[in-house]
Amino acid sequence: MTDTRRRVGVLAAGAATVALVATPLAALADNHEGPMVSEACQAANIDDLLKNPGRLTLSTDNPSFGPWWGGDPSVDPDSGWEFSYPPSGEGLEGGVAYAIANALGFEDDQVDWLQNTEFSLAFAPGPKPFDFHMAQISIREERAENVDFTDPYFDANQSLVSNADTDITSAASIADLKGYNLGAAVGTTSLQFIEEQIQPDAEAQVFNDNAAAVQALENGQIDGIVVDLGSAFFVIAVQLTNGTIVGQFPTSAQQDQIGAVLELGSPLTACINEALAAVRDSGQLQEIYDATITEAQDVPVLE
Repeated sequence: MTDTRRRVGVLAAGAATVALVATPLAALADNHEGPMVSEACQAANIDDLLKNPGRLTLSTDNPSFGPWWGGDPSVDPDSGWEFSYPPSGEGLEGGVAYAIANALGFEDDQVDWLQNTEFSLAFAPGPKPFDFHMAQISIREERAENVDFTDPYFDANQSLVSNADTDITSAASIADLKGYNLGAAVGTTSLQFIEEQIQPDAEAQVFNDNAAAVQALENGQIDGIVVDLGSAFFVIAVQLTNGTIVGQFPTSAQQDQIGAVLELGSPLTACINEALAAVRDSGQLQEIYDATITEAQDVPVLE
């Protein structure tokens, strides 16, 4: 990717402000020349499908974290981004976002960003200010009643995080977890996994979000939390004082299929899927995985 100027806005209950920012971009996605999709889906031919003709408007949550997003927000302190800087194109979702944009034929300086300040806003009913939104959103039937999903770009195993040097870290199987007090964020595949797959003796503890679950774990109120594997790396690196990933669960058990969100019935969905397929077929998607989540291969499996 090249150095660009990119507009960044804020999505908060429908309000948006826009400011110009300049940033150098990572080169995770930019290893091809020209569009990789059919002529009908190329940037020059989809102006009438875009929120802003000639520009691709993307969105993610703020704050956003690795390994999904990267970059240093201090490069533009007035932008409002926290912890990471999505316009950098770094991280798994950052790399995929720009790979899709490039596959459609957009240059980096034709990409604008909105900051979503509330997770559920992205898949709530109603019109959307973005062309597509990426924020580790699991593809679910009930959500698909309100929004379009792309094909999945990542299958995330569930995983168990705990404080290091506690009894639960010796668990080697799902059966070993029955006697522990486990928690997860409300409405997540992780909570569903606890209830349907682990089925602990004690009722699962339910939290408003992952941050609240992590705080309860930090305080010793629960023995472990279940989160997707990508989130687990952030939890132990940033949020927990002395955290560890006890293990990941088998891919056959239950995975989060992660997809991008578009407005319900968006005519752009088919083109985004075509671009994503091109990125996958070209090997770029695997390159992005290898650059961002190779640590997953070293996490033991709890069966």
